[in-house]
Amino acid sequence: MGFVKINNTFGVNFFLKLKLTNMKKITLFLFLLSISFSFGQVVLDENFNAGLSTPTGWSNTDLAAGGVWTFETGGEAPFFGAANDVLYSAAGFSGSYPMFNSDAYGNDSAPENAALISPAFDCSALTVIKLTFNHLILTEYGGEGYVEVYNGTSWVQVAVYDETTVPAPDYFTLGAVTIDVSAELAGVTNAQVRFRWVGDWSYYWTLDNVMVQQPTGSVPNPAITPTPADGAVDVVIDNSASNFLVAFDWEPATTGDAATSYDIYLGDAANNLNLLGNTPNDMVNITGMDYSTEYFWQVIAKNLAGEAVGSSIWSFTTEVDPALSVDTKTLELFSVYPNPVNNNVTIKTTLNINTVEVINQLGQRVLQVNEANIINNTINVSTLSNGIYFMNISAEGKKQTIKIVKE
Repeated sequence: MGFVKINNTFGVNFFLKLKLTNMKKITLFLFLLSISFSFGQVVLDENFNAGLSTPTGWSNTDLAAGGVWTFETGGEAPFFGAANDVLYSAAGFSGSYPMFNSDAYGNDSAPENAALISPAFDCSALTVIKLTFNHLILTEYGGEGYVEVYNGTSWVQVAVYDETTVPAPDYFTLGAVTIDVSAELAGVTNAQVRFRWVGDWSYYWTLDNVMVQQPTGSVPNPAITPTPADGAVDVVIDNSASNFLVAFDWEPATTGDAATSYDIYLGDAANNLNLLGNTPNDMVNITGMDYSTEYFWQVIAKNLAGEAVGSSIWSFTTEVDPALSVDTKTLELFSVYPNPVNNNVTIKTTLNINTVEVINQLGQRVLQVNEANIINNTINVSTLSNGIYFMNISAEGKKQTIKIVKE
């Protein structure tokens, strides 16, 4: 492929990330549960739990002599840490599931183009058609995932996941997906859906719970009763885990059809909201928040029939940094340079450093260096992905946390 691949280990704690314009990177922690829909007329329903092989009626087609989909179980997502259950706990999988693991095929210089194709199903009596599935894809190193439907004449692309649509610094997306395929499949008697992976010693794509149906019911009404309350001031930021966290929650509408999930938006102005992610629950924790800052946020309730109309945009202002009232001498035990950092960061202090921990915005420790391995008070962070981190420095019984930016 002409490059050396570095297999990073990714961290997931039920979250999605997005960098906001003129704002620091924030992280959305999602308390994920299985999503249960009010099913209507179902024409395709596949959970891949019949065994570790291609289900009856499905095709597993190698279009480029580069490999085929395999079938896995256990819930462990490669590159998300040893013995994890990310696919079950965060992506919404259960039982067995298909995966195209490009990395497992190795650097074989064989381009991959592999399609997992459903059996034909009849949409001739349907007018509103939704395709739903759960998935996790890592797009770095040229991995691409295409969702395509057969309209009776040709294959039509309805979603694509690549390094443009799932970009740096994370290169991954996971969870439940709903795609309206009414325009493509309404009235089609021999419709199909396929998931096509394209790559070459890239990462992987895995999916579960594929369903095509015409849903029943109506869109939900907007969420109510936000916390923080609309217009609240001095909203507390929890920095006990060095991640600058604010807890958000709301209540579902008491009228209308139930929501099955919520899109979460946050921004620095009412007209500058950014989608952070989607959760089936009525609470999220968002990290990376700034002190003395006004935020605007919106929760849009959704179900298979669509999304709520007229959802309010709320605002609040965070508290002043409590550290401003602390003796300056206790805040200046350590300093670091350069910051932002590319490879090595040096800690300036008169104390003897005992340990340094580097924590990501998910509150996960991604690096720990003990005294014996600290040379000239310098820490090598070259293996970290670009983003914001927090260095917990311990020296002679004293501790301090310093935010660094890895570029």
